[in-house]
Amino acid sequence: MSRILIVDDEAYILELLDTFLRSEGYETLVASTGREAVEMTLRYQPHLLLLDVMLPDMDGFAVCRRLRGTMRTIYIPIIMLTARQNVGDKVEALAMGADDYLTKPFNLQELLARIRTQLRHVELGLLSELTGLPGNTLIERAVGQLVSGRTQKWAILYVDVDGFKSVNDAYGFVRGNELIKSLARVLREVTDSVGSELTFLGHIGGDDFVVVVPADKAESVCQEIIRRFDRDVTRFYSPEDLARGYILGADRQGRTTRFPIASVSIGVVTNRYKPVDSVGMVGTLAAEVKAKAKSVAGSAYYVDRRR
Repeated sequence: MSRILIVDDEAYILELLDTFLRSEGYETLVASTGREAVEMTLRYQPHLLLLDVMLPDMDGFAVCRRLRGTMRTIYIPIIMLTARQNVGDKVEALAMGADDYLTKPFNLQELLARIRTQLRHVELGLLSELTGLPGNTLIERAVGQLVSGRTQKWAILYVDVDGFKSVNDAYGFVRGNELIKSLARVLREVTDSVGSELTFLGHIGGDDFVVVVPADKAESVCQEIIRRFDRDVTRFYSPEDLARGYILGADRQGRTTRFPIASVSIGVVTNRYKPVDSVGMVGTLAAEVKAKAKSVAGSAYYVDRRR
């Protein structure tokens, strides 16, 4: 069920839209100020915002600019609503990062069609079908924003599962998908607990994920991801395989091989120790740190501390 945040300072508009969208099967949240809109977006991660331009504290343009400059909310579609009719306001809204713009009074069926269009764009092109997390396009956009002059010290964690193929081979792809979704939940919970606007979580595909956190939180986040993954992964194995500590299966040459219980490897790229100023540089460093983490038996992480 898609969650929509409605932001308007007129009570009757909030009630009208809340009632209408719930009747169409959406989950709704409401806010009456710009500050409340930002706080609720960060906390609840709605799938779409309906954002009025005229608000009592910060206007809708400022809210839009704030959300587009925050890693956790950069990809959430925003439809701006306003009684203003001039073209300049529409141009400003789109320049601030709004995805659509509708003037009041509006037709509810037209608004519904625009909401469905924005959600369909996200579903088809930007989010992982399996986990619902931002996919490669949004990951690249987020990493690009990180390296384009931000003053914060950040860390990008590249997370993947060692031994995932053996789970798929032994128990089937449905079990494998459940393992991926379980890891996604762990990553979401740990990322949310950081409590920073700098955090971001994306699903590259398969068993590969990207997590962005403040640099000073990177190691504690890695440790918590590993702790939770190692605790949860046993649910995906039979009691017999767990007792042995491995799966018996065939390798690529058809030879019977022991595959250990799946573990998680995390390679960490950060600008804490040296400047990282391009997406290409991030990619090169990511390949190196992932290899280092994977060279350690069991779940492990490796931070690039070179200066």
